[in-house]
Amino acid sequence: MKKEILEKFLSNQCSYNECKDVASYLEGNDDELDKIQLFENLADNEIIHIDQVEKNLLCDAILAKPKQGLLLKRLLIAAAVLLFVAFSFYKLGKHDSPSHLESPLLVEIVNDTESAEWHILPDSSRVKLSPAAKLTYRTNFAKDRELNQVAGEITYFVHANKDLPFRVINQGVQTRAVGTAFSIDDYNNENLIIKLLEGKIVVEDPTDNTDSEIILNNPTAIVVNKVDFTYNHINNNNKDGYKKAWDKERKAIRNNYSESTIAWSNQVVNFSGVSNADLFSIMERLYGVTIDVENPKITNGNFTGELYQNDNLENLLTIFCQINGCNFTIKDNIIRIK
Repeated sequence: MKKEILEKFLSNQCSYNECKDVASYLEGNDDELDKIQLFENLADNEIIHIDQVEKNLLCDAILAKPKQGLLLKRLLIAAAVLLFVAFSFYKLGKHDSPSHLESPLLVEIVNDTESAEWHILPDSSRVKLSPAAKLTYRTNFAKDRELNQVAGEITYFVHANKDLPFRVINQGVQTRAVGTAFSIDDYNNENLIIKLLEGKIVVEDPTDNTDSEIILNNPTAIVVNKVDFTYNHINNNNKDGYKKAWDKERKAIRNNYSESTIAWSNQVVNFSGVSNADLFSIMERLYGVTIDVENPKITNGNFTGELYQNDNLENLLTIFCQINGCNFTIKDNIIRIK
């Protein structure tokens, strides 16, 4: 097999016929393909989001026909990527014939859980999807960093690349960034709310040839009309203050969680096996911060501990990181956990 074809396959850039050639090659390795069922529960994002170093290792491993057991998981992931590339158009329901595979395929991320979810994009940017949020992008995203925010609130932590601007389209409104953190959500039926958390963004109409654009280079929030593109700045601060936020969260918790998971009183809250994702959401609302989880696997765990009303945020984060073997930084109301 030609190495350049295999490299194109591992970069999700193969044509349909090239995919068939790679499939034929891998099908000849019955031992590896028979063991794919060992990884049938591998998450989609682990299958399709492989960095370039990993892809290079896969190329060398497959071409060199490594010894049994050597780089087995990487081989299986490569085979799984092939299945994704060759057959995902059936799953997505977007194409009717193999000829469509010449164009980049559509990838969809949906959060159908009741907790926030973090995902890593192919360009190493991270996104946090609130419940019911949805976005789509093409498989050539690493070269054309445009995605479509379909529903819900999504926060973006953009990997800096000045040559390839990061663009989010939401109902005709484009938000463009080089390297920054921002969120987009529906404000009401007519308007979007866009919050700049860090860095700089340009909000614009991608179909408008004029120079009309909104430039934000300080943390702020704006409400943008989706039709006429008028906008207003709004207060993005936690105007209620910590005490009012505590009382508001305590009342909301009673409706959303059982006391066996979260027991909240006037002075202390006890967490018992609450998911890390839910803990982060509570911390964001309570302290008026934004949490960026650089390793999404951290959100899969649970937290047991307590927080007193007079405790500060750093104490809670210190306890959390001691339990989970991570560390954190705080800058401009953005907490990064890695």
